[in-house]
Amino acid sequence: MSSGSIKGRILRRIPAEFLMVPIHALEGLAARHGFVRTLYRKMASSYEPGRSLFYFGEDRFESATRSADRVLDLGAGTGYLSRRLARRARRVVGLERELEMTREAVSRRGNVRYVVGDMTRLPFKACSFDFCTSLGAIHCVDPFEFFCETARVLRPDGEVLVLSEDWIIPRFHPHAGHRSIREEIKRAGLKLKEESRINRFYRLYRASGP
Repeated sequence: MSSGSIKGRILRRIPAEFLMVPIHALEGLAARHGFVRTLYRKMASSYEPGRSLFYFGEDRFESATRSADRVLDLGAGTGYLSRRLARRARRVVGLERELEMTREAVSRRGNVRYVVGDMTRLPFKACSFDFCTSLGAIHCVDPFEFFCETARVLRPDGEVLVLSEDWIIPRFHPHAGHRSIREEIKRAGLKLKEESRINRFYRLYRASGP
């Protein structure tokens, strides 16, 4: 048997999410030491290729927002999730702090309006959205400020759906851990409705507005 086929068999037995371990460690270090913005600026052009190989519960996000009128996707990056949400939701706004990421998102089109902005200082009026989503971006900001802002822009009975890596990144950045996220959801006046695991790394949180 050739060495190439042996390597192929080994790779097929490794769950895809384990290939993200070095990236998660790098993100955790970036969040802890304050160079997360630099990291994502450098990753902008190479972020999207291969993204579809990994499962982060995107179908759960699509199902939850299918009848939503206005959805705000926070930390939209290059727009991978935003574009998927736009297949079902009526109107989707993707918010991303890094201009380079937003340019990549716009270049890929899709029925999404992209806005450059901070997840903890949202440039929207109160009660502007009936659903807020965020996939793997909450470790980039203060979770309490994040949930306070989502509570502010949600319409009455609106919901927020957040996916967070909770195995590696919290070892470097404890505020991204599941206990902290639960506490900050409650402190922000939101009600936790669901908490479930997507895979070995990611946990999904669903909360309703005040």
